[in-house]
Amino acid sequence: MNIRHMQKPDKPVPVEESEIYRQLAEMEQDPGLKTEPGYVNSAIPYSDLLSFSEKHMTYLRTHPKVNALNYLSNLRTMIKIRHQ
Repeated sequence: MNIRHMQKPDKPVPVEESEIYRQLAEMEQDPGLKTEPGYVNSAIPYSDLLSFSEKHMTYLRTHPKVNALNYLSNLRTMIKIRHQ
């Protein structure tokens, strides 16, 4: 019987920032992914624009318990441009 599903989730694997930046830069270069810059605070019009990479690095820095590898994998799936 597999009881792994009843255990706590795996602890996040520490990933070097340079590796995260590398993967985010690859995503920015991929024309099949939507990677436009975003605003720092969307509630404030004309706030500073952040690059795609910096926006997601900021999120990962402010949420240290997030598994960075899972986050990047999910991000890649969510921003994929799908043609109908």
